Amino acid sequence: MDNQTQKNAKTLLRILTEDKFKRQRAPYVIAFGALVLGTITYLFFSSSYDNKESYYISRESKLSIKDIDQAQKEGINLEALGDDKRHIVYHLAKSQYNLTILKYLKDTGIDLLLLDQEGKNTLERIILSLKLSEFNLENHYYGNISVLLSLGMKVSDDTIKEISKLCQNGALDTCLKMAFYFKAIDRKEHAKSYAKRSCYSSKDYYICKIASNYILKD
Repeated sequence: MDNQTQKNAKTLLRILTEDKFKRQRAPYVIAFGALVLGTITYLFFSSSYDNKESYYISRESKLSIKDIDQAQKEGINLEALGDDKRHIVYHLAKSQYNLTILKYLKDTGIDLLLLDQEGKNTLERIILSLKLSEFNLENHYYGNISVLLSLGMKVSDDTIKEISKLCQNGALDTCLKMAFYFKAIDRKEHAKSYAKRSCYSSKDYYICKIASNYILKD
C-alpha cells in the first residue's frame, strides 16, 4: 500500500470513527442539553416567582384588592410567602391592619386561621418572630393583635413557654409583645409581669418606655 493509499485509509478510518462516536454521543449530548435547558427554565421561573412573592411581602399597608386579584392570577400562594412560608396576614402586621383587605382576603378563599409549617397561627408567629419598629409597637401592634383575637386566634400554652424562654434570653421586644397580648385578653397581672421583663436591660430603652406608658401605668 503506497503512502497516499495509507493516508486515504487513515483519513477514512478517522471519519468513520468520528461519525460513529458522534452517533454514540448524540443521545447523551441531547439529554445533557435538555437537562441544562430545563435547569435554566426552572431557575428563571423560580426567580420570577420569588420576585413576585417579594413584591407582595413588601406591600404591607399598600396591599390592595387589585394586588390580591393579581396574586391569584399569577398563582401566588398568599398563605405561604417567602422562604419561611409566612402568611400574608403575618407580613401585613408590619403596618396597621386594613379590615377591608382582611375581609377581601377571606372572601377570596384565603384561610386567615391557617397554621404554618410549625403549627403556629399568625398571632403566635407574630409574637415569636416578627420584628416590629418602635412606631409599630407603640401605635399599631395592640390594635392588630386585637383584630386577630377577634378572628378566634389565641396563643397556646406550649407557645407561651417558647415565648417565655425567648423573653428570659433577652428578646425584650418579645416580652413587650406578650405583655400586650395579655393586656388584650384582660390578664393584667401577666401583662405587667411581661412588661417588667421588657425593662430588664434599661429603663431608658424604647421598649421599656412603651411598656411603662401603656401597661405598667394601668
